[in-house]
Amino acid sequence: MAQTAPSERGERRVEPYPLTLRLNDMQDLFALPRHNAFQEDYLPVSGIDQIAHQLKLARLRHDGSLHVTFILPENSKQDDELSAAVQAAIKRYCETRLANLAIDLKSRQISVIRGLQVGVLILGISLALAAAVSRAEGMVDWLRNLLSNSISIFGTVALWSPADAFLFGMRPLYTELRIYQIICDMSFDIQYEQAGQALAAKLNIGRKERR
Repeated sequence: MAQTAPSERGERRVEPYPLTLRLNDMQDLFALPRHNAFQEDYLPVSGIDQIAHQLKLARLRHDGSLHVTFILPENSKQDDELSAAVQAAIKRYCETRLANLAIDLKSRQISVIRGLQVGVLILGISLALAAAVSRAEGMVDWLRNLLSNSISIFGTVALWSPADAFLFGMRPLYTELRIYQIICDMSFDIQYEQAGQALAAKLNIGRKERR
């Protein structure tokens, strides 16, 4: 019986998730949005935000690696040091963004934990009051049941919002942390195309969208 080589028995190498991003200039990777569609340099979203949005849609399930191909106009071609500058800029941007997200996450965690503590306290007091009301004498049954159930519902509602924040509210922050960690570690290459090629690519994208 043929035996599998050690390298073949190991995990298969997973190819990075590919993205293609067309920019008018490499500065558009971090440029502020330009919302005037009458101008040729119209840019509603910066390049780095476009990458983040694409990753949210992709929902990477493998090792989280990413490879981006930047396509620039031929007339914006620069020297070989551009790749090193882009790599440094991406790392600098992502490290700052990750640090800010970590602060936001820590603040949200503290707020959620305090909310849970208050919610559990209110729920406990509400249940105790509801139990006391349900055992109270000298009160008609319908009124006793109404008050007891109302107090129990009040306690449950008080816990609902912090519980929802604990279970689901912090998920977007964890998603953003993962996305910008992937972007920070991504690989990329830079390609250049002539104006005619860029126009043909845009027309092709428009045909696909109409289909």
